[in-house]
Amino acid sequence: MNINGHWQLFDYLDSRGRNVMQAWAMGLGEERRARLDLKIELLERSGDSLPPKLITPTSGKPGYRHILEMRVNGPVALRPMLCRGPFAMRSEFTFLFGAEERNRKYVPLDAPKQADNNRIVLLKIGEHGRESHKQFSR
Repeated sequence: MNINGHWQLFDYLDSRGRNVMQAWAMGLGEERRARLDLKIELLERSGDSLPPKLITPTSGKPGYRHILEMRVNGPVALRPMLCRGPFAMRSEFTFLFGAEERNRKYVPLDAPKQADNNRIVLLKIGEHGRESHKQFSR
């Protein structure tokens, strides 16, 4: 945790410096972005002490043990992909890729793989490959 007791949250930046989470969230609509922000605020405040099943390993996708999904249910479920750290494992999370879940399948289908690829790139290029997370609905 950082000094004010909250976990630090970051968003992955692609090779062009574009925040992939902000770009994804812009296509969600205001209500869905606001719902997502509420869950993310809970993550920032609670970290490891989250209510059960808010953050879970990516469902049914072995081989992506570092990738977690945030569960935001609705008519079309939101499944932003994130990881603990990867630089300060006990005080931060990094959002890596935005996805949805329809009929128990990720959209896009390879969302965990894309998230893991982003995590691997981030580990190679360092902290300048991400920026502090900002709310989606503002």
